[in-house]
Amino acid sequence: MWYNAGLISQDSGFKRRTHYHYMKYSFSKYEKEDPNFISDLRESKKSVEVVADWLRSLGKKVNIFEVKERPSVEKMAEYADDGDLEIVDELNGSKRIEVKHRKSLKFSGLKDFPYKTIIVDVCHTFDNADPKPYAYVILNDTMTTALIVTTSSSEYWKKVSKRDRFKNRIRYFYECPVEHVKEKKLFTNCKV
Repeated sequence: MWYNAGLISQDSGFKRRTHYHYMKYSFSKYEKEDPNFISDLRESKKSVEVVADWLRSLGKKVNIFEVKERPSVEKMAEYADDGDLEIVDELNGSKRIEVKHRKSLKFSGLKDFPYKTIIVDVCHTFDNADPKPYAYVILNDTMTTALIVTTSSSEYWKKVSKRDRFKNRIRYFYECPVEHVKEKKLFTNCKV
């Protein structure tokens, strides 16, 4: 079954178009391959809040987008989000930020990051995003260090296929070489 949905939602007083989502899996297969979606979604709120607090400490105005849990897998397109948060910049336009918490990845910065590249996002998610994210903030296991991949570095990204160990299938991801990644210390008081 292919599923196609285009939605318009209102956030911060302006319109955003969510991405078109194409699925070649049946809903029951998708639910089996991603049974932890709702619990992962709930867990992700903490990392978004950590990044929002950090950005606010830098004097940025930040909006966290509302997260709505889908009642069933059949309604997932209706509940697709417009990103994690945005930096509000009335002069230059708001900047969409995506937050990724790598709970199993231990690093304190680029020097001890264990790979030469960093996974940015699933290709179809980035390709269909409107507006495109300004940056991806990738947190370490303790949410004390952020690696920041701005989409201005996308000319260096490579499309790679990998087995998604959480969804147990092959997926296409964008990876960015670490030399095009910025590092920031967050100094949070969060308990992970």
